[in-house]
Amino acid sequence: MLYREVLSVVMMSFIGKALSSCTHASKDGYSCCKRCTIVLDDESGKWGVENGDWCGIDTSCDAGNSGECWSLSEGYKCCSAGTTVALVDSKGKWGIENGDWCGIIDAKPNDTSCWASSEGYSCCKGCESIFTDGVRRWGVENDQWCGIIEANCKPKTTSTPKAKPTTTSVKEKTTTTSGSSSTGTGENPNTQTQPGWTPGNDQVLPGYLSTKGKYIVDEKGRKVKLAGLSWFGGETPNLSPHGLWAKPLAHFIKVIKDHGYNHIRYPWTNEMFVEGAKTESINAMENPDLVDLTPLEVMDAVIDACGKAGLKVYLDRHRPTAAGQSELWYISKVDEKKWIEDWKFLAKRYKGNPTVIGADLHNEPHGTACWGCGETERDWRLAAERCGNAIHEVNPDWLIIVEGNDHFGEEGWQKGESYWWGGMLKGVKENPVRLNKPNKLVYSAHDYDKNVHMQEWFKLSTFPDNMPEIWDDVWGYISKEDIAPVLISEFGSLLRDKTDVKWLENLVSYMNDNAVHWTFWCLNPNSGDTEGILGYDWETVNTQKDGILDPGKAPDFLL
Repeated sequence: MLYREVLSVVMMSFIGKALSSCTHASKDGYSCCKRCTIVLDDESGKWGVENGDWCGIDTSCDAGNSGECWSLSEGYKCCSAGTTVALVDSKGKWGIENGDWCGIIDAKPNDTSCWASSEGYSCCKGCESIFTDGVRRWGVENDQWCGIIEANCKPKTTSTPKAKPTTTSVKEKTTTTSGSSSTGTGENPNTQTQPGWTPGNDQVLPGYLSTKGKYIVDEKGRKVKLAGLSWFGGETPNLSPHGLWAKPLAHFIKVIKDHGYNHIRYPWTNEMFVEGAKTESINAMENPDLVDLTPLEVMDAVIDACGKAGLKVYLDRHRPTAAGQSELWYISKVDEKKWIEDWKFLAKRYKGNPTVIGADLHNEPHGTACWGCGETERDWRLAAERCGNAIHEVNPDWLIIVEGNDHFGEEGWQKGESYWWGGMLKGVKENPVRLNKPNKLVYSAHDYDKNVHMQEWFKLSTFPDNMPEIWDDVWGYISKEDIAPVLISEFGSLLRDKTDVKWLENLVSYMNDNAVHWTFWCLNPNSGDTEGILGYDWETVNTQKDGILDPGKAPDFLL
């Protein structure tokens, strides 16, 4: 049986390559890439690097609409129709074809076909949801699991209209729109009116934040600690935080507040500003006041709810499009000008709202993104300066949060010391970020355990007690030497064994000892390589994770 399976995989791989082509590479003696990560696009064709050598990107990587094939931006092809789901993570559904991972394209929102058949189940006749896997909803009929077809379950537009919101909570739109899903003014979202907001957290932590050495301080000069959670989804095709299909917004705010976290990181994508952008999978029964809002208005609503509860929010430009992350802060569809314009729009929109404290400029620069190399097109440090200073022109109150890249040193393209995407901040020592308002700069890093990727330092006999020395070297020195505040804006773990637990305990202890701020990844359960604070019912709290984080929490913000 095993022999036949292996042979089958080999034959399928051969057939798959035979149907594609990378003749531009093979004619010059180079092999075809196994994946679709493009490093160079010249007149001869597209090229990647695998095993330290150039390889040609074959034509199968161009198959299908790149806007639909979200996994191309992650370096993987999309699956054929009907491929069985092998894994679900924060990026989407994954299958396996030809012995390699591939991305599964979900059915369109208006598609009435039975998507669950690819997973061996029938589809429901009704719409009663029992469980969500983070992407689709499931029900039970005739004692069997079945998939819910969302296109058959949309609320009727002929139902009794909701009462108009009062002018004290949400300002009326300047124009009306048609259809069940509002697009604000019906034009570019940047023309939408200012949001209503409630300064509820003025009683918890009045005003805005600044920096003083390694500390973040409030307007009274008191030392503040940020300790919160990422709540992702706004950067995905849903264009809204995940879980709103299962529970009301108030439920999530209560969980965050009741468990002592003091802020959320809200990921977003520039795609939310595209004309006609709409959210997906918000349950009209659970969140009737959100279902007809634009992605931007949902962001308003989450911020408003956080403010009323005394929680802060910082915004995280996680992806240029919902299709996937990018190495650089720009791509062909979203250039640097658009990146900065959208940030300035958000900064102006929330100016005067003390709930929103800052901007995480770009999530996880890596690959071609350098730090201090001086090349305008790929020097992330210089781009962060341009964007941060532009934001401060319209909103001088915000903290500017600058992540690292993934390598230190520029031998050739990327042969220096490597670390997590967004986690390498060694370059700060010689090439610090220079903002016109230097007391608003916060450096940020990402750090994960061995379940996300087996890094070399995890293989040492001293792991996990070797980690403090590594953290000192890569990002911890910035706080220890009183250069600027450090925020670990992503870290998480599945806690599969005792070493995972010890790793997380060590990290929390290190952050406490060195006045390092943090945002745990994540509230959501549906991050495949870490999961989160909530279980897959979007209600049960993982008490082990939450308990390990307890010593680092600061419910009232003050140190």
